[in-house]
Amino acid sequence: MPRLGEEPSSRHRRVFAALLVAVLFTACLFGLAQSSFEAPLVSFRDWATTLSKPQSPLQPQSQPEPEPEPEPEREPDSDANDDVDAQGRRTHRKFADLTMMERLPRDVIPTARNGRRLIIIGDIHGMDRALDRLLEHVGYDGATDHIVSAGDMVNKGPHSARVVARLMELGASAVRGNHEDRVLLALASAAEQREAGEGVAFPGIQVRHSKKRDRKTARQLSPEQVKWLADRPLILAADDLAMYVVHAGLVPGIRPLRQDPWAVMNMRSLIEPSRRLVHQVPGQDGNLVEDEPLVDEDGDRTDAQTDADEDAHASRAAFEDLIPVDTHQGREWAELWDLRQSQIPKSDRRTVVYGHDAKRGLTLGKHTFGLDSACVNGGQLTALVIHVSRKGHVKRNIRQVPCKKYKD
Repeated sequence: MPRLGEEPSSRHRRVFAALLVAVLFTACLFGLAQSSFEAPLVSFRDWATTLSKPQSPLQPQSQPEPEPEPEPEREPDSDANDDVDAQGRRTHRKFADLTMMERLPRDVIPTARNGRRLIIIGDIHGMDRALDRLLEHVGYDGATDHIVSAGDMVNKGPHSARVVARLMELGASAVRGNHEDRVLLALASAAEQREAGEGVAFPGIQVRHSKKRDRKTARQLSPEQVKWLADRPLILAADDLAMYVVHAGLVPGIRPLRQDPWAVMNMRSLIEPSRRLVHQVPGQDGNLVEDEPLVDEDGDRTDAQTDADEDAHASRAAFEDLIPVDTHQGREWAELWDLRQSQIPKSDRRTVVYGHDAKRGLTLGKHTFGLDSACVNGGQLTALVIHVSRKGHVKRNIRQVPCKKYKD
């Protein structure tokens, strides 16, 4: 090393330069490594936690926010702490323009005495003639039958307005699908469309688009039809049948009123985040596996229940951390829904009827019924017809009619 005041030699300068390059190179490697291991997605539970605990940019970091009191345990369908409008309808906090859930009127629910039927129809997509043939095929009777559409009544097919008018004429119930959502978004202002796109969970994989076809469909609808579509909830509940009707799906382990609206209208699969922050249901390859049943065939608690109580939170968190996507990557959400129902008492189990997934087609699970059978692409239009026998047994029958492929 040169003495103080001496001019450094060329050898010393090379040593200094090499040290400087080494330090900079190490810093760059550290930064790249840190960004490479950063999880690109956040889990459903982390996103919900972020929403429930907003951080003010003006709040000093030296004053940590006091820990909130633990939330008391509630029944799966408890309505506590959820927003309720003047008509008693539950709305989602983040999407105030959407009605999250409504309950079907009890007078349309089939019982052993009333002889009524529910006719739940999959994705119609403007195929008005197929709808008429299906109603004829099931022997629709307005005096005893109630129609429920599982969403995507509009777009793709030839006569969206006719389908909506027919359902309104018949007094049908319906849920909002992703295509109704897109058509309604096409009628919104540019600022509202931008705000809707920024408001979804997991930006980058969940985008609410407005396309030319959506605007064309919107122009065909009357103001009354637009209002009818806008008033449709995301979830219809039939409590006496232990059943939900949605368009796309529900994330297992999440209460209906806390579901992500985008997921309810668009989800097809569930994937694990790249980095787990909680325990997961154990499996040799890291996948979810079916645990030992917690109830016997009669719905009574088994000996396994005592040990299972200790792991209930971890098991539930494994589902909450899954990320809903609109692709077929990962696990089919309906498969995981059926798995979750096998882990809870019979009294808490719910069946979900949905549409949306034409690629998988008609899908029948133990607690799930997927009714989108690609009518607009030349498949079938499918209905799930539900009635209750005189002995009180719920009967479910699948009825279909063939469709002619529509070419725009």
